[in-house]
Amino acid sequence: MAKIASILIVDPVPATQARYLELLEPGEHEVVVADTSSQATAHLGATCVDFVLVADCLGAGELALLSQSALERGATLVLGCGSTPTIDSYRLAMELGCHDLLPLEGTPAAAAATLARARVRRDEATKVREEIRRLEFQSDELRQRCAQQAARFSESQETFFLDLSRMMTIITNIMDGIVFVDRAGNVTLLNPVAEDLLGVKSFVALGKPIAAMQGRAELIGALGADHGRLENHKEVTQTVEVHHSEQDLLYIKCITSRVLDYRGQPAGALSVLKDVTAEFKTDQLKNQYLSIVAHELRTPLTGIKTFSTMMVKGALGALSEPQQRVCESIREQSVRLEHQIDKLINLGNLESADYGQDREVFSVAEFTNGLMAPFEQPARDRRIDLQLHVDETDLGIYGDRSDLRRACQALIENAVKFAPDEGHVAVRIEVTASGELVFGVKDDGIGIDPRYQRRVFEKFFQVEDPLTRHHGGAGLGLFVARGIVEAHGSRIKISSQLGQGADFSFALPVYQPSAETAEV
Repeated sequence: MAKIASILIVDPVPATQARYLELLEPGEHEVVVADTSSQATAHLGATCVDFVLVADCLGAGELALLSQSALERGATLVLGCGSTPTIDSYRLAMELGCHDLLPLEGTPAAAAATLARARVRRDEATKVREEIRRLEFQSDELRQRCAQQAARFSESQETFFLDLSRMMTIITNIMDGIVFVDRAGNVTLLNPVAEDLLGVKSFVALGKPIAAMQGRAELIGALGADHGRLENHKEVTQTVEVHHSEQDLLYIKCITSRVLDYRGQPAGALSVLKDVTAEFKTDQLKNQYLSIVAHELRTPLTGIKTFSTMMVKGALGALSEPQQRVCESIREQSVRLEHQIDKLINLGNLESADYGQDREVFSVAEFTNGLMAPFEQPARDRRIDLQLHVDETDLGIYGDRSDLRRACQALIENAVKFAPDEGHVAVRIEVTASGELVFGVKDDGIGIDPRYQRRVFEKFFQVEDPLTRHHGGAGLGLFVARGIVEAHGSRIKISSQLGQGADFSFALPVYQPSAETAEV
């Protein structure tokens, strides 16, 4: 059974009330008539109504109040007009939000069709209003999110510019010169220190290649060469001598590194220019002073060594056994002191790259001949097992024979010095599968703390306290060995743990004669 619709007619005129009742067929609908808007409002508040039919003869205020009440309660609002609808009737219906018009001159069937059409329109309007509310809610939510994102972006922007300001302040006030070059090779950053060292202003250099800069040619050329070498290296370092117009010679240490972007792709290169003039000159003066002192010490030492040797050999007359021992001790100590003086004299040559320059081809057999002689007696005195193992003696080496011998003997001397009494020192020359000769010295002494394994190659560095140490030496042996090995393009490796001895080694390529040399 179809549901009976509830209809509220609001009309103060009895005649038109009767006409609406005829059109709406009260038997088919539940119809309630209200004479005033107050009665209609009270009925709407107390009862659920499907349709509200308001007459157009009501006042504008009453119509607006009834329209709002009906729409709030979900009722279908229909405007009743006394005759055929006019433009004014449609305008009034639109202003009130009515869903249709019902003229008095119609028929019950037309009235029923009007109510059905009004219901459909109400449902559609309800859907539209719900969609509008949903879109308004989404719009408000989107507006809030946009406001939050804008606030976050503003904060990020402020943080970015603050970090950028800090970075530029640091770069501007740092004591070193900073030069940044983009991936295209053009200068994009030049701080004031770099401007002074290069002799060029940033507003002139920015956006141009380094080679196009007009300034101190020595330093600019060195930077350009370093950037070219970065293809095969992550970092390139060199010290450049620069002629300054207002100062003496400057020594600038250039450290050039590759810069990668967030994807790991090359983004340019960064060069740091350090003025090391003071350190360079101080070190130079120190080496000169040590060389002068060493030469001054050698003169009286030569006499001590000569006369003690003559006395030991009896050239000045026979000696008693106690005198013989004393003279022998004097001679041994003078030889030891002479060895240390030789190290001091050769100290400056290491840093001027003079080591390893007098190169020749010689065999492993020639190299090992007499290599162990200086250490055999000290090893016997302390009952140290000193062994030499050589894989092949016919292989060739290309290098400075005397310097390489000095480097190996420095490693052997260090091992014998720190090996315990009745300990073991193994010297080896091995051939690797890659065609390299590995020179290694291993002992079972006290070992080296990992904290000091880098520092043992420093000049004058001693792990032991100089006032309480038990082993002699000036701390130059490993420094000399490192300088010689690096001059030959290699590097000394160290493997050591406290209480487990130490193993020093370095590798050199086996000499391979060229085809032309082999034919000759």
